[in-house]
Amino acid sequence: MNGSVDILLATYNGARYLPALLASLEGQTEAGFRVLVADDGSSDGTTAILNDWAARRGPQRAQVLTFPDRAGGARGNFARLLAASDADYVLFADQDDVWHPTKLARTLAVLKALEDAHGADAPCMAFCDLRVVEADLTVRHPSLWAFQGLDTEAGLHPRHLLMENVVTGCAMGINAAARRIALPIPAVAIMHDWWLALCCVFAGHVTAIPEALIDYRQHGGNDVGASRWSLYQRLVARLRPRQDGDGYRQFLNQRLDQAGAILQQVGPGLDGDHRTLLESFAGLRSRSWLVRRLTALKYGFGPRDLRKRAGFLLRL
Repeated sequence: MNGSVDILLATYNGARYLPALLASLEGQTEAGFRVLVADDGSSDGTTAILNDWAARRGPQRAQVLTFPDRAGGARGNFARLLAASDADYVLFADQDDVWHPTKLARTLAVLKALEDAHGADAPCMAFCDLRVVEADLTVRHPSLWAFQGLDTEAGLHPRHLLMENVVTGCAMGINAAARRIALPIPAVAIMHDWWLALCCVFAGHVTAIPEALIDYRQHGGNDVGASRWSLYQRLVARLRPRQDGDGYRQFLNQRLDQAGAILQQVGPGLDGDHRTLLESFAGLRSRSWLVRRLTALKYGFGPRDLRKRAGFLLRL
């Protein structure tokens, strides 16, 4: 394996499913990686499992990192793990999933192909499909993308990715250039995976791997779970009329704040078209009622589905 590899694992009360994930990491066909773990205050025996496993692997292959304060969620926990990594390639693991044996090797191969094509200084990301399984690993659907009706090719276009994310964190890997440009991950980032995807789409390159390389366990305790057409349902729920409109305004402002932070972090190095698109979206809040809608129509901002986009325009 050419280049160092870190797998980042953020945990919280994951003792029930964690052993299966750790066993699947041990079973990867690509060896030589290091696992960096940060627990966020578990009370169920998670830390004992991690410490025992890390001791057996040794410090060169696994490290349980400690921090003075709780991160308060997956985004913050993965953000501090990413800041602690110095590897050439970084992948992200969720405590309740199971990796297929070739997951690491396949992701690294795609990342290295991207670097061969665009240079190692180009931020690169690769992410795979996932197999949706029940708590006992019974297969619920062979493809998360099909299950949720995700068109990843269209969803990766910046005008759509600014509104909704199509990259699942545990399915992605990035190179060192992506890590450098994405750090620090700001508080306004909605999720670490979305933030990284935006950085790479605007400033680098992203490839979707059309293979399910993870068993994505659904058990009611997931931080972000899978449900059929969940992105559509989530947006529709936000678009339901509210007396004061505060719910939708908050929903939109989160995305505008995230876009503004992306503009500040990667904007200076962007080409003209990407910078103009990002500036136009981030600036929607300061526009008049009519100009907001004309700008959204001009650039095609909003969800990918036409029905959802119509709702977005009505509530913009």
